[in-house]
Amino acid sequence: MLSFCRAPLPPRTHRADESLIIYEDGASSLEFRKSSPEDYLLRNMHPPWDTKKPSIMVPPFHFHIYQTEHFRIVSGSCHLFKDTATKPWKTLSADDPNGVKTASIPPNTYHTINNASTTEPLVIDVSLTPEDVEGEERFFRNFFGYLDDCRKAGQAPSLFQLMVFLNDSDTPLGLPIFPKWLGVAASRAFLQAMGLFGRYVLGYQPSYAEYYREKKMI
Repeated sequence: MLSFCRAPLPPRTHRADESLIIYEDGASSLEFRKSSPEDYLLRNMHPPWDTKKPSIMVPPFHFHIYQTEHFRIVSGSCHLFKDTATKPWKTLSADDPNGVKTASIPPNTYHTINNASTTEPLVIDVSLTPEDVEGEERFFRNFFGYLDDCRKAGQAPSLFQLMVFLNDSDTPLGLPIFPKWLGVAASRAFLQAMGLFGRYVLGYQPSYAEYYREKKMI
């Protein structure tokens, strides 16, 4: 293991026991709720969009290998990007006159989201199917907990640590390679190579006790 070569981890803030987790000094949050077929696992608040200082809540351009991601607008408005990160595919608004408040992204489809407003916060529900409640909660808590602790420490996040989190959740970054099938294949290979190197050579972990409390096996 070459953990002595890696960038130092930031001091970790203990948030494992919080169901509503506040980030960015109150500007953003995650809330975990009991999941059911009619409900969404995660409620996410984004601050108003700022091109000069994007929120840690804005996900990188990515895709899910096995899962479909579902979005439901609660308040505010949201740009959804699919296949391209430069032009919104769809905008969801809580005030949509036609009542369209949901959208879904199938597996192996590049996508991201951001707040469509520069003045109002966005609240959006997120779920994935097939559902993996523990795996999804572990990923979201670790990924955003780490990013917020890096922000507070004034240090850049390690790409290797991020890839360890993403590899554990089967979520590659969407590399801009065409045709699409080649981009998907290259993104999956990059995810595995970076994730495995980060974990087994540099010693980064897919989960930390301060961010997520592992469920006890009975």
